Amino acid sequence: MRLWLVFPVLMAVVLGARAPNAQQVDFVIDATLPVRDTELPYTLDLNLSAAAPTRIGVGALLDLREVQKTVPERLAENAIVDNCGLQVRLDEFSFKAQDDAIDLDGQVTITIFECSRTGERDFQRGEQKNAVQANMSTEATVELRDNCAYFELIDLVLTAPEAQREKLLEDDTLESVKKLMLAAVDLVLNETPLCPVLPAELASLDPVYDTGGPREIGEGGLGVFLDGSVDVSPSTILDILTVLQQQELIPGPP
Repeated sequence: MRLWLVFPVLMAVVLGARAPNAQQVDFVIDATLPVRDTELPYTLDLNLSAAAPTRIGVGALLDLREVQKTVPERLAENAIVDNCGLQVRLDEFSFKAQDDAIDLDGQVTITIFECSRTGERDFQRGEQKNAVQANMSTEATVELRDNCAYFELIDLVLTAPEAQREKLLEDDTLESVKKLMLAAVDLVLNETPLCPVLPAELASLDPVYDTGGPREIGEGGLGVFLDGSVDVSPSTILDILTVLQQQELIPGPP
């Protein structure tokens, strides 16, 4: 039996449970998370295990492999930085998990324009001065804040073709572009954290996550793990038992 639910944030959830043993039980939650004009699917694998007489350990694994396929296609040809004198367009990129880190690689087009002041705070873009394609590579990690996982770039490396590198380095262009790209990407990532939402049947668990980070799923698949615990209360136990009975994994009430 699978339960279909629709939340106010338009998150569609399929809740399934695996047969419990004496020490643990798993719940699988398939969801689609709306981001702007699209919905990105992911899977939350929630594991509950005995931790202490008054606490239940919680392990959450977010399977983001579908997001990993979709996001590069949707972001290609978009400008990361676009101001009066500079545009940095993301031509292509891909990312994969490797152990406990996330590797990102891609290509950007850096275009430099004339920029003239037209007022105290106003500027006007003029003619194009230069344009070059550069390779981009960076690593990302995950920071846990307020029960949410935030992606963060560790660093960013830009390399330009030999023929144009000397001129770019003279103008300090690559270093300037790097700083602007890091600031722009960090702003977006800080506005789009991953905050796992449990379906109504399990909402009373209200887990508190203490640690988290990237996790490789299969060969390069992107996952994020969160570990924490929940306080044991009568309502929590009843909710877990109710879901297991609905999934026909334990007998129903007599």
